Amino acid sequence: MKEKLNILIQIFTRVVTAIFLIASIYITIFNGTEQVLSVKDIWAIMIIAAASALFYIPLLSEKSFSKPVMFTLQILYFLAVNITTLITAAIRGWFSLQNPVTLASFELVVISVYALVMFISYKIDSASAKKMNKRLKERQETFRD
Repeated sequence: MKEKLNILIQIFTRVVTAIFLIASIYITIFNGTEQVLSVKDIWAIMIIAAASALFYIPLLSEKSFSKPVMFTLQILYFLAVNITTLITAAIRGWFSLQNPVTLASFELVVISVYALVMFISYKIDSASAKKMNKRLKERQETFRD
């Protein structure tokens, strides 16, 4: 349970970090450096990150999933995060539903944040797996000797 909670906290922090990074670049390009985020915007970002972590819970199942099921779960996860983000952003006025360009550019931001978080998670998980495999191999060699 502690390990699963740790994973959810990692997802939350990675999503918050990625949102602030990508949003800072986006806002600077399109609105300049004088744009200010309100406390409500910061809370909205944390809500999106919390939802991202909570939607990940089904993927933490002890049950082994086949590749097609895992792929489907990943798509559903992305859709849930995307819909939550779009609803939150529409409520906060981060894009205009009347302007398809702002909606499309915001969707690009959402996809960029998702891709960045998945890439970071993959790299960290891959490094952890390599370390664990190395330790396992060392233990097996020690056990044989």
